Amino acid sequence: MSDKAAKTGEMTLEKKVPWLFFLNTLSQQFGINVTLLFMNMFLTNFVKITPLVVASILTIGRIVDMAVSFVAGGIVQKANLKTGPYRTWILLNGPFITLGVFLIFLNPNIGLTAKIVVVLIGYFFRNIPQNFLIAAQNTLIQKVGGANMTNRLAITAKNIQGIQTGAIIVSAVTVPLITTLNNVVGNGRGYLIVGVTFGLVQTLGQVILYINLKEYDKYDPHLKRVEGSSVNVRVTHIYGDTFRNPYIWLLIVGGVFTQVALFTLSPLSAYFFAYSLGNLNLMAVSRTVSSSLGLAVAFLAPFIVRRIGKRNSAMLSTFGAAVLYACIALLANGNFIIYIILTSAILMINGPVGSVGVNLWLDAAEYQLHKTGRDSRPFIMSINSITMKIGQMISSFTYAWVLSFAEFDTATSTLNAQKLVWGMYGLLAAFYLIIFTTYLLFNITESRAKELAAENHKMLEERRAAATAAGA
Repeated sequence: MSDKAAKTGEMTLEKKVPWLFFLNTLSQQFGINVTLLFMNMFLTNFVKITPLVVASILTIGRIVDMAVSFVAGGIVQKANLKTGPYRTWILLNGPFITLGVFLIFLNPNIGLTAKIVVVLIGYFFRNIPQNFLIAAQNTLIQKVGGANMTNRLAITAKNIQGIQTGAIIVSAVTVPLITTLNNVVGNGRGYLIVGVTFGLVQTLGQVILYINLKEYDKYDPHLKRVEGSSVNVRVTHIYGDTFRNPYIWLLIVGGVFTQVALFTLSPLSAYFFAYSLGNLNLMAVSRTVSSSLGLAVAFLAPFIVRRIGKRNSAMLSTFGAAVLYACIALLANGNFIIYIILTSAILMINGPVGSVGVNLWLDAAEYQLHKTGRDSRPFIMSINSITMKIGQMISSFTYAWVLSFAEFDTATSTLNAQKLVWGMYGLLAAFYLIIFTTYLLFNITESRAKELAAENHKMLEERRAAATAAGA
């Protein structure tokens, strides 16, 4: 490992480094959003796959995806690739996603059953590599930022800013591009062209990250001696240590409920605008305001986090969101002005917890390394993807419950708008109270987190020096 990488815990981070992460997450929005927004519609309208079969494809894909998410972090850690232990996984993600998007939107001139198989394979290529990306990307934040909490926050803040910026750009250009190309080439080929082109944009962002972080992510031939004090860290150690860590369980519970809230809100939003506000076009206005405000808040939030700390920021954000969602449930039915004011306030108050990003997971990982002497940080940083998969599955039931509570009638497509608002936003308020409680119980203070990171950094460098000397 280079002197630069070895001293990262004490050095000021190069100014360009957070912006490399910004560019990386911005480019990823291009790679993932075409399938997120248009895959279902393309498969039903152009490939002529029935909604039931599309749902079956998604179910099969998500089951396999979740299974992979439980092992991805361990594979990333144990592989220790010579081309860059973590950068390589990020670099490979773009081409695999592009291949997946290509297969999903290809619509070849073959039988319907064969088309379904092609789409399923494409779904695997599109989603499964994301598990390895999350593990590698989150661990790279720790490796590049070192023991310096300011460095880590600078990187995670730029990650969120990149996501928000990418979302605005992709929202603005995707539909016009697809519509124009469909008119020119026909048969839904616009989806294929835009999807593959956007995948190449993602790949370019990851190539730039890979090249420029070479000095921070070099192959360590002594990793096995460094990661464990007396024995090599085996898979059983990784899983056993992690799931005995109480802070990990708090973050898992909080992460799952965060994802349930997100994936419950997204599909129900259309019902809210159509039935409560009576105007689906207002959804476009709301999304534009939300995306723009979210980007502005993403640039301001790090100043708050640096002042009051990560845990306090997360508690402030989630408790405030719970209160504001409760206010929407009580006050916003049929009133767009109240709705947009309250949702804008939620975006503003949620800025700090978004800026915190994976830093609380890093704190929990540092605690575990300090307690056990074994380094399982790459696996811990991959659990984010597991909470997302679990949240997606649970949200299917909460989505159905809200519509049932609102007395939705499939025959007449009618529902009780007031009950929809009560159920939808009351449930979100309850979810955010649970999330707030997990952060309340997460009692690793800012000062303690700094101590753990510094002590671990020193311990690992001492082991590395000893291993290098023994090898020599």
